[in-house]
Amino acid sequence: MPGLPLHTLTDIWANTVGKYPRKTALVMDGRRYSFRELDVDIARIAGRLITLGVQPGDRIAVAMPNCWEFYIAYWATLRVGAVLAPVNFRLGPDEMRYVLANIDPRVVFVHADCWAQVQPALPDGARLIGVGVAEAEPFAEALRSEPAAAVPVDTEALAVIAHTSGTTGVPKGAVMRHCDLLFNIKNTVIPFSWRHEDVNLLLSPLFHVVALYSIVPSSAYLGATVVVAPRPDAKEVVDIIERERVTNFLSTPTFHHMVISLPDIASRDLGCLRMIGYSGAPMPVRTIERLAELFPGTRLHNFFGLTETISLTHITPSTHAVSRADSIGLCIPEVGMRIVREDGSDCDFDEIGLLHIHRENTIRGYLNRPGLLDEAITADGQWFNTGDLARVDEDGFVYLEGRKKEMIIVAGENVFALEVERCILALDGVKEVAVVGIPATGPRAALGELVKAVVVPVPGSGLTPRDVKRWCVERLASYKVPQVLEFSDGLPRNPSGKVLKQQLV
Repeated sequence: MPGLPLHTLTDIWANTVGKYPRKTALVMDGRRYSFRELDVDIARIAGRLITLGVQPGDRIAVAMPNCWEFYIAYWATLRVGAVLAPVNFRLGPDEMRYVLANIDPRVVFVHADCWAQVQPALPDGARLIGVGVAEAEPFAEALRSEPAAAVPVDTEALAVIAHTSGTTGVPKGAVMRHCDLLFNIKNTVIPFSWRHEDVNLLLSPLFHVVALYSIVPSSAYLGATVVVAPRPDAKEVVDIIERERVTNFLSTPTFHHMVISLPDIASRDLGCLRMIGYSGAPMPVRTIERLAELFPGTRLHNFFGLTETISLTHITPSTHAVSRADSIGLCIPEVGMRIVREDGSDCDFDEIGLLHIHRENTIRGYLNRPGLLDEAITADGQWFNTGDLARVDEDGFVYLEGRKKEMIIVAGENVFALEVERCILALDGVKEVAVVGIPATGPRAALGELVKAVVVPVPGSGLTPRDVKRWCVERLASYKVPQVLEFSDGLPRNPSGKVLKQQLV
């Protein structure tokens, strides 16, 4: 018997509800929801969207923290053929106005926790459905609507708009089709070896691509359970993992460091964990080694992808988590990759060049910005230039060397910021570090640029700038050693948590 034709996310949801109606789909704030229970509420919110005039292709903004209502809004939007456009509620006023104007939503789902940021930026004419917001129709009232059947849409119809972080310039709305998200599901489930009986922890905000593209739709595809952590509190998260028997846990290197630093972590019952993933920044080798020591039966995976790439593009096999700790891993089977020189020719093994991903593995473009993505597409239309400097060894392992625009030129020599950051991160007592290039002035003006490192020490470590300097001198070429070294209590970050290096110059 042939399999069901799953062409859209709505197909996936309906297929899973039909097969596993009583299976727990969501655990949040101590409550458990089955797929069938959620489906009833999703159909009712979809019915309300239809009575508000929402048509296929209309955009629906969601400005909410991780909550049950966000999850319902996610699937209800897709059920009516509309386009889900989550809003990072941590944005500043100007960015918030820009993003909401760019989305031009027919309806905005909003939560009291985000209202102060969203209210001044609301576009005219948008209808509001809210939680704890006096100016909005109560979500509970919208739930009284007549349920709506799923509206059929084409597999190439837009499904999700995810705005980039905007570390430079204004955020860009990356558009994802249903077929793109189905591709991403396959390339999440297979490399991570996720399965039906898994319990997947959702710690990242629902507006983030890890949640939007991967955790939520992949869990629905498998009929797996999603457990939502309300906030990034390490002790609370470990309590949730232990209580709910979480099997898969994706987070940032910084958060994993917080987890392994808990004083009682070695005594906790966390043998349920099958897989721990990390991405978004270099992972210190000592953190990976400690994770391997604490969770000997757990697979550890570094992984890499961009908002612009349809799926993750690289993953490190767990067997090489420690031995290849500085690698983003192997390119996954259905992703095309090249590393090229400035003239467009292919680099040799271990030669640093620009990382390119095949055009078929990237988004179609940005919302309301026609032609913008084309600026990063090669002249033959076949490859997307990520802007990342990288190299690949003879075993196929890929190593990032930093962003091309972050390359520092000291007296004519190229210095890759990421290489210096990795070196400093390997020093005990370093919690975080960011390396930038700054103009050389005065007697050193002939150097062109200087290497500046901003180090965040582990509290109470006793680390000194002299320790860092000596460590670098012993391990780096002289021109790569930071000429300017600062200690700080933290690094400046944008609302998505990415380091704002331009503020360190």
